[in-house]
Amino acid sequence: MITELFQKSVDTVQTNVSETPTEFSQTVVDNLRIISDTAILPVAGLILTYVFCYELYQLVVEKNRGGDFETGQLMFLIIKTSAMILLLTNAFDITLAVLDLGKWITNHVPASALKIPDSIKENIIGSIEEGDVGAAMSMWFVSGIALVITFVMSEIIYLVAWSRIVTIMLYISVAPLPFATFLNRDWIGSIGQSYVKNLLALMLQGYFMLVCLVVYAGLLEKASSLITTEGTGLYGLMLMIVSMAILVVTLTRTHTLAKSVVGAM
Repeated sequence: MITELFQKSVDTVQTNVSETPTEFSQTVVDNLRIISDTAILPVAGLILTYVFCYELYQLVVEKNRGGDFETGQLMFLIIKTSAMILLLTNAFDITLAVLDLGKWITNHVPASALKIPDSIKENIIGSIEEGDVGAAMSMWFVSGIALVITFVMSEIIYLVAWSRIVTIMLYISVAPLPFATFLNRDWIGSIGQSYVKNLLALMLQGYFMLVCLVVYAGLLEKASSLITTEGTGLYGLMLMIVSMAILVVTLTRTHTLAKSVVGAM
């Protein structure tokens, strides 16, 4: 039962990290789109207007002191603003496209690398000598404790997987707001840059979570070989628990790792 619970937890993570928001719930995405268009987009438009006026002020007053005004610079600013308006109105779809890229990455991780080896259960059972009641009772007692620990850690795995998708939903709901700041590089533009970095971190987190599962499968394969070497199922059972504990800890740190890779704060 423990190995089945392990495999189910692994399958849950694999399924969740490969899901895009649209696949998770089309209804939720549609509602978030409506909220974004009605509540966030008008505010983003005001921010973009303010940034445009600020850039125009910088262009006319501070750089040229009101004299020797170049029409080309004004036209370039207008073109940039027009491009930003286009990005702003499509910000929701752009963020979804970034997450679709994350799905493409996770889909190219071989499924065979995520399979828990079947030999570990056979080796644990085979390590108990026939007629050794004491060893069987000890195994039964430790297995009961291990089952409780495994259940708790499985719930933590579910928590990590589901909290990621909820965070993604929150990020895409406010997409137009940080997109409105891209026009300015020196002042308010850092908001948009930080948003993009954190969005990329959420995208890469799914990949790192799958890598954790690949490493976890490797740890269990190593544990299976050690059971054969040591000849005791209790040792192998403890290795399984330790391996899953390592998996839980690393899964909770994948977002921090992804943020460090893309340079997000």
